[in-house]
Amino acid sequence: MNHRAEAVSVGVGVSAREQIVRAAADFLLENGYSGTSVRSIASRAGVAIGNLQYYFPSKSELLVEAWRYLTARSVEELRTSLNRLTDPLVVLELGVESIWATLRRLGDMQLAAFDLLVQAPRTERLQAYLPELFTRYREVIQEQIDRLERDGRVRLTVEREVLVPLVLNTVLGFGLYYVVTRDDESCLKALSAFRQLAATLIEPLEGPP
Repeated sequence: MNHRAEAVSVGVGVSAREQIVRAAADFLLENGYSGTSVRSIASRAGVAIGNLQYYFPSKSELLVEAWRYLTARSVEELRTSLNRLTDPLVVLELGVESIWATLRRLGDMQLAAFDLLVQAPRTERLQAYLPELFTRYREVIQEQIDRLERDGRVRLTVEREVLVPLVLNTVLGFGLYYVVTRDDESCLKALSAFRQLAATLIEPLEGPP
């Protein structure tokens, strides 16, 4: 699914605040931080600009909330994809195409996040937000390692403090690289190489102890 093509969907039970956040998320994906205006967001959300400013007094506050909305969606996609891969041998040897399909869908969302990161030094509100930026993705990776360790499926051959940021940076890097290049072939080759590296970092076990 191409997230850029999604329109704001307003249904029964959707609050004005949520309408505004969804509209801001769409604009952030389509036009980036600098190309998104509060007035255009209000127009797409179908609310008066005064109503928008009641919920979000500044553009940076609104777009941080839009990024949180996008992140929640992308994290859930990543979690769902990884939860399907219950055998670590599948993850390390056969799961490249499945994982890549998810990472490719996350690319546009990651680009929006990096756009906010670039703007942060110029905006105090975004600076305050930076510590939160990658926390949600880190949580998913830690959750998956916990799940496999708890079930007796893997033994880590490196410290968790090394493994988690390595996987995190790889996940985010592939998504962003695809947004820039749209080169599936080179991404799959690189992800296959990372799979070989991962096989030295996580040792699959035969079953629960």
